[in-house]
Amino acid sequence: MAQSRHANALKLYDGSFFAGKTLRERGGAEYSYSNTGVTIRRGGEVREFAIKWLFGAGHFALTPVLEIDGRAVEHRVSYYAESNRLSLTPGHPAQPAGSIDAALGLVQSAENRTRCFGCHMTGDRPGVNCQNCHGDGANHPRQKQAVKRDGSVALCASCHRSPNEAFASETPELEDPTSIRFAPVGLMASNCYKRSAGKLTCVTCHDPHRNVQPSKTYDAACRSCHAPKAQTCKSDCASCHMPKSSPLPLLIFTDHRIRTTP
Repeated sequence: MAQSRHANALKLYDGSFFAGKTLRERGGAEYSYSNTGVTIRRGGEVREFAIKWLFGAGHFALTPVLEIDGRAVEHRVSYYAESNRLSLTPGHPAQPAGSIDAALGLVQSAENRTRCFGCHMTGDRPGVNCQNCHGDGANHPRQKQAVKRDGSVALCASCHRSPNEAFASETPELEDPTSIRFAPVGLMASNCYKRSAGKLTCVTCHDPHRNVQPSKTYDAACRSCHAPKAQTCKSDCASCHMPKSSPLPLLIFTDHRIRTTP
């Protein structure tokens, strides 16, 4: 079976993509990375920290997470694959860090820690594995009930985020451009999804056991409902109806609100 793109969505830090790199914030701290962690310099103060985890599959970005006195700390600096560079982690203050503790990153609440590790781990193992979607596979393959739990958008949205029901929008990418990061938000606002009566789900286009494919490979799913218009279509369906966007620096996402765009 092909390896899912989520298989290494969390791993122990080994210096990959970070070791040997440095970053200096103007008016702030200087970071230098090794195979075990990060050294932060600010003014005359120098402190070293061990990095424990790397969050992310590496296709877009990797964010270190440290464990300090039993607390999870999301590092202020992330690695971005497209540009092969280090930069600010999304959601962190843009102004230079005023202390080494601030330069280290943001301490996560117990609730956030549970939610983050719950989506990026399977039990006590790093990465997303079969059980996340198929349920308890302890007796698999002897018991046939160890099969797919749910093919609906709701299952994928449990990690990839569902719309906020209290603030549901027909145009989420306009109300909150960063919502483009979360594919189910846009998909569930699409007329294609609403009119499908539950037939259109994430797995209509995406095989969860395979890496994301080139956009033209999804045309068959579109044409299963929509007649092809070869005389007007000069590209694949997604290029026009699911445009790519960069709501955050150094990151590009596919907008999953399917629609006619200018």
